[in-house]
Amino acid sequence: MKGGYVWLACFAAFPLVGAPLLKHPAFRRFGFACRAVLAGGVGMVIVSWTMTVFAVAGVRWGPSLLLVSVAVALTLRLALRSSSPSPLRGEGRGEGLSEPRSSPSPLRGEGRGEGSPATNLAALAITAVAILSAFAATLATRSTSLDLLLFWGPKAQQFAAARTIDAAFLSAPHLEYMHVYYPPLVTNVFAFGAMIVGRFPWGAATLTFPFLLASTAVGLAGVLAADARRPAALSTTALVVSALSLLGIHASVAGNAEPFLLFYETIALALLLTPVGRSSPGQLLAGLFLCGAAASKVEGLPFLAATVLLFFVVEPAARRAVVSTLARLIGPTVLSLGTWFAFGASHELFYGYRSYGRFFDVHWENFSNVLSGLGSALWNAGYGLPFLVPLLVLLATRGKTRRALLPLGVAVALAGFFTFTYLHGAADPKVWIGWSAARIFSPLTVLLALAARTPETDDVAGEPEG
Repeated sequence: MKGGYVWLACFAAFPLVGAPLLKHPAFRRFGFACRAVLAGGVGMVIVSWTMTVFAVAGVRWGPSLLLVSVAVALTLRLALRSSSPSPLRGEGRGEGLSEPRSSPSPLRGEGRGEGSPATNLAALAITAVAILSAFAATLATRSTSLDLLLFWGPKAQQFAAARTIDAAFLSAPHLEYMHVYYPPLVTNVFAFGAMIVGRFPWGAATLTFPFLLASTAVGLAGVLAADARRPAALSTTALVVSALSLLGIHASVAGNAEPFLLFYETIALALLLTPVGRSSPGQLLAGLFLCGAAASKVEGLPFLAATVLLFFVVEPAARRAVVSTLARLIGPTVLSLGTWFAFGASHELFYGYRSYGRFFDVHWENFSNVLSGLGSALWNAGYGLPFLVPLLVLLATRGKTRRALLPLGVAVALAGFFTFTYLHGAADPKVWIGWSAARIFSPLTVLLALAARTPETDDVAGEPEG
């Protein structure tokens, strides 16, 4: 198990890589712990992309990998140097990004209304119990994913041994089930630590579930606390983390890509819901987290498309700077996935994502089976509580702002897209839905919870910088 501890310790390298970008003054409002988590997310994106670039160039992974990754982070930081954070309209009381109203701790009720200590303590306790439950279920192998054993682990192990993305391994006909076209972030991150340890620690890999769940809690609370003036940040975080913990245990996501996907999607959307998302640095940071989602799983791409489109709908000021805003929000993903597809094409492995049939070849006769299959699958995931509780909280809360349309719209778009995808199977789709729907629909728990938040800032769109 010693190798597993070292492998997990290797995750500390990612915040160090992303630290230069998170030292920008616009992010000081998030507090140290939150910025460390955000830097870790950025670091994984940069290191994974650098590993892919090395693979395209035919260069073996080695110590220079980290040096190049840090250089990329410094380049991004220098690119933001000229865009000093100016006050944004709509933050309330003239507060600007350059002057955060406090130096918050990410797990404390913050702003001008900290709420009652009992309320905050209850939210913290719920969050802690949820994380510990995920940890206990992982140790008991209750939540271990078969996908770790089928393809995430084998690919990471082989890439670490070859010190590159092994095209010969991926091209073997009998390994087609490993989904060679899947985006590279999870396998690259797994392989990064395995190179250092000298082997891939299967047990330690499952602990990425509670580890990323805890990271999501710290990052989400810190980001929301920059906008909320009541214990809403802690309450929303408790709701999100407890729902994801219960769902993850029942859907067996430990060692899978879902914890990575949900970590990136949750933080990306939270950033765009707060005033920092209307600044150049904030949009670039959100774009890097959207890139992390798209580079973790195929499902991250429709999430990105829906999020960016609806961001322009709810933020009128963004429409006055379409090109620069798009560059910040989708530029990192275009570069990351473009490099990945270039690798696939150069080795004649893949030229895009595999589809489930022709777009208009829809089997509408399976519509009732799809709906009943979805109902059963979501009910079996903790009696549907990870979805029902956030929905009930959303219906019960008042004081929604216009930006609540962003998570709600994304939830509707994803639900429609995934349901439409299930209709492309000619056979009875219930088996397919049974083993995938709870994981595929898991972002909806986050989206509903974020839509229920009620920040006390003005709902006026600010002018994006740049």
